[in-house]
Parts: sequence; structure tokens; C-alpha cells
Amino acid sequence: MTTPATKDYETVEDRIRHLYSFDKSSQHLGIEVVEAEAGRVVMSMAVQDSMLNGHGILHGGYLFTLGDTVFAFVCESLGHPSVSRQAEITYIAPGSAGSKLIATGVERTRYGRNNIVDITIEDQDAQHLAELRVFGVHVPKK
Repeated sequence: MTTPATKDYETVEDRIRHLYSFDKSSQHLGIEVVEAEAGRVVMSMAVQDSMLNGHGILHGGYLFTLGDTVFAFVCESLGHPSVSRQAEITYIAPGSAGSKLIATGVERTRYGRNNIVDITIEDQDAQHLAELRVFGVHVPKK
């Protein structure tokens, strides 16, 4: 089976398109790539009623999932597939049904086989919902 880590692509668009073709979770959740360049990726996700918790607000796990997904795509945009080894999230405001989340991720540093990516998540009205910092480790290409 071909996986995202098995091929080298020359363009960011090709790397992102290839990773997305294997990312069944993102496809299922409706996460879409909005912009992609080397080291910076913007993705979006519409909040569905099924994503709300018992308080009627977006379950924090979906915010984290969106952020972790952006992390993977930022790493892929640089041609360095990575997995998260540690992550922290700060919830700033609740998300709501019917809103559209926009997550922007930027690689801050790379050292050895490690990297740090920061992700900001806002809604369509630019309300700041969450901040993530993900510490990753590059996976060797197979």
C-alpha cells in the first residue's frame, strides 16, 4: 500500500493532495484545505450538530482534531512527514453549531528530527477559539 511517506513530490500542492487522499478522518469530518504553502497551511471545518457536547457547544476534541490535522499538513507541506509526540491546547471561546472553523498552522522551528508547529483556530467571524502548540517528530520515509 502506498502511504504519504513513501513518495517524494516536488510541489507543496502535490504533497498536500497526496496526504489528503489518504486522510479518511479529515474527509469524514469535512475538513478542507483552504491554503497551503511550505510551512504554512490553512484548513477549515464546518461545525455539525453531531459535534456538539452536552452543553450545546462544540466538543473540544473536534477543535483538537482540527488542530492536529493542520499540524500534519504543515509538516507534509515541507516534505517532512511527522507525528505529534506532545501537544497542548488552550481553549479560548466555545464553538457553535453552524459555524465554520478556520485553522492556520505555521512551523515555528525544526531541530534534528523534531519540530514545533503553532495553530490558531478561529470561526468565520474571526472569533479566536483556540491555540495549539504541537511538538512533532519526523518519521523516516519508507
